[in-house]
Amino acid sequence: MSDAAPATDPGEALPPDDRLDSAQRAAVRSPAAALLVVAGPGSGKTHVLTQRIAWRAATESMQPQRAMAVTFTRRAARELRSRLRLADVDDMGPVGTFHSIALAQVRQYDTDHGRAERKILPSRAALSGELSEQLQRSFGPRPPITVATALREIDWAKASDLSVAEYRDGPAPRRLGPAAAEAAAALFGHFERTKSRRRLLDFDDLLSECTRLMRSDEDFAAARRWLHRHFFVDEFQDLNRLQWNLLQEWIGGATAVHDGTADICAVGDADQAIYGWNGADSRYITGFERHFEGAQIVRLELNYRSHPSLVTAAQAVMEGDGDREAEPWVRAAGEPASVEGGKQEQEATGSGGRAQASARPHETGPAPTVTAFDDAAAEAAGIARWVADRHVGRVRWDSFGVLARTNAQLGDIATALDARGIPCRLSGQRSPFLQLPATQQLLERLRVTGDQFSTAVADMRADALDAEPDNRPEPALERVLDLADAYLSEMSRMSGRRSPRSGPTAEGFATWVSLLSASDRELTADLFDSDRSSARFDLRDGAVTLATFHAAKGLQWHHVVIAGVEDGLVPLRRNDPEERRLFYVAVSRAARTLHFTWARHRSGHAAGGPRSPSPWLAQIAAATAEPPPLSPDDAASRLAAARAVLDSSRDR
Repeated sequence: MSDAAPATDPGEALPPDDRLDSAQRAAVRSPAAALLVVAGPGSGKTHVLTQRIAWRAATESMQPQRAMAVTFTRRAARELRSRLRLADVDDMGPVGTFHSIALAQVRQYDTDHGRAERKILPSRAALSGELSEQLQRSFGPRPPITVATALREIDWAKASDLSVAEYRDGPAPRRLGPAAAEAAAALFGHFERTKSRRRLLDFDDLLSECTRLMRSDEDFAAARRWLHRHFFVDEFQDLNRLQWNLLQEWIGGATAVHDGTADICAVGDADQAIYGWNGADSRYITGFERHFEGAQIVRLELNYRSHPSLVTAAQAVMEGDGDREAEPWVRAAGEPASVEGGKQEQEATGSGGRAQASARPHETGPAPTVTAFDDAAAEAAGIARWVADRHVGRVRWDSFGVLARTNAQLGDIATALDARGIPCRLSGQRSPFLQLPATQQLLERLRVTGDQFSTAVADMRADALDAEPDNRPEPALERVLDLADAYLSEMSRMSGRRSPRSGPTAEGFATWVSLLSASDRELTADLFDSDRSSARFDLRDGAVTLATFHAAKGLQWHHVVIAGVEDGLVPLRRNDPEERRLFYVAVSRAARTLHFTWARHRSGHAAGGPRSPSPWLAQIAAATAEPPPLSPDDAASRLAAARAVLDSSRDR
């Protein structure tokens, strides 16, 4: 069995029942060593990735145990592992996120060298108390930036592989303004020094540390490259600089990436690049051919998720993208796919999926609908009514998704659904426990205690302990108090002291919970989802999903409502191409029905005054409108022309 390059015979047998269309099959069976599969919404990318791995294993063009598959979420990794088992690929190498694979390699390095296992900071939120104290000590009681904003900036800088100095002297002032930039950079420096002093690695340090080891230790790098020779990378458009650097080292360094020896299959879609704000760089996918010599690009242009009207609606969003004219490789729908390699064919396919068509062109389905409401409260009630009216027969609650641009919009909608007795869950929050109404009420109860947070927690704990046996507190209360105790312990351990100015506060607790809940689930599951209570806090089955546009990426529902589709929210930032791509992602989540809503007035609108619908709604309406019926004269004229064509063909 060879493990050098893919098989060159495209006639090799495929695993049985592959269920692939011609473009998908071309991607699976491509002989290219470096392959990019451009996969738009609903095009079956996970199936293609699975079958590509299975085909390479079946044709003995690779040893699956020496392959590595990298995903961007643990959910995607679990799904891929499950599909590979069903495809009889039981001996696959690592399948996981960049961070989980890097963590395993760093720990292996420490074990091999007799070093103590690195301490992993479960979340930057774990240092939020100390960072808050440092911020106030340096900039006074009213600093120019919040800890939460500073931590988001640190996230972005780390993903962009910037040092403190590079961040401070480069993008920081442009992103935040001079005063906030100075504070963010100072906190970034303090954060890095604190980790170094305590020998801690945070989430992104895993990537940079693994990259450093690959570059500095030839034996370690050689062992990793011998063990893993074949790479499969999902969501390639979401790579950031840290991930790209590590991927290069895994493959064999910059030389191997550029000299045509890289064995890589990447899957992605530049039109779904929505994480630039967090350091992702879509130029890695748009420049795939420049990075990988001799690369082939195969484009999947059929959408199996949505009926034609909904595919048209999604395409209409991208039709207005001014950047499209600068991309000559984007083909019109209906042109034959170029999948055989060669420079001309590769340029024709490109890295964006805008020329999608429905895989079921003759299927009929309702065009998207729009409802305007007077205000946000009426909008939320209307959405709940829309969902309830369609929950008939065998339709499940979990076939509905309600999407919004920001998390703040989802609260009113959740309340309106709850008022109608409709179960719902918030996608993107790591712990289902935090979504329970009882939990939210308890957190709100603590949120108003201010500087008396420690006393309030102690009082609630005492009341719980003094309760009669038949009046024991709800499990949710015990879990919230456990979280509060963990926060207090963290503050005490990390700060080493408490003061009236910087000690535990209700605001600090709220920030800590919010940041920690959004951190890596593998490292924080014990805090949020342990089995210390007998209650199950899992709302995933049979519940309407509420999600931001970002959290909806990679998901789909039969029936989708997109709320707040008004100018100032959609787009949130004008002249930002990523906003258009983000709305495209949201629109393309629907399989059967799509409903837009917007409010004429919304509290908190910075511009004040009445609001207007998003300009993108007009584009969708124009693209999906039914053509007007033919007048009798037009019908007669077209019939006469058709008869003339037939007559002329008979004469020939």
